[in-house]
Amino acid sequence: MKPWEGHRIGIERFKDFLDWCYDAGAEEVTAYSLSRENLTKRSRVEMEFLFRVYEENLLELLGSDKIMGREVCVRFIGDLGPLPKRMRKLMADIEKKTTKFKKRKLNLCVNYSSREELLRAIKELAKSKRPITEKSFEKALWIQSAPDLLIRTAEKRISNFMLWQCAYSEIHFSPKLFPDFSEKDFESALAQYGKTERRYGR
Repeated sequence: MKPWEGHRIGIERFKDFLDWCYDAGAEEVTAYSLSRENLTKRSRVEMEFLFRVYEENLLELLGSDKIMGREVCVRFIGDLGPLPKRMRKLMADIEKKTTKFKKRKLNLCVNYSSREELLRAIKELAKSKRPITEKSFEKALWIQSAPDLLIRTAEKRISNFMLWQCAYSEIHFSPKLFPDFSEKDFESALAQYGKTERRYGR
């Protein structure tokens, strides 16, 4: 198996993961789909494969009865400009098709960098000359919501993901690679979260 074939397996597991989240009552899910580092540091051969896999799954998402049935509003977040034109067109079509939904949200971070997100927000506020407060800063970010729970597999770091938004999130680290992350592992993460007292820095 090619070393990057794991991405295809990971996408299939994410479809299961999304079902677990929504079945558990989650209203908003944000996933690190493709980092800026993925785009700039991986080989061209690997990226061409990844883009093909993404296009296949974007087409599937566009026609997904499950997304429509669950009334999921889908957003693609990050610097989308460098992505292939066909990918960007599919993303725009998906967003347009699901924008009316209010029940659930799915944020897919593509060519995303939290540091870049923070810098863009600072530049936007400086240019607008609006007062810089926590509230105005959050409104300038790509992602305004803060996750209650961040699940990180395989590694014990958050890898330039939602640095501002995760300030008070509970973090569950799993030693498993994401394709091996099971529903039982997900339930364990929820159980750990359920036992935690949210203190928000107090």
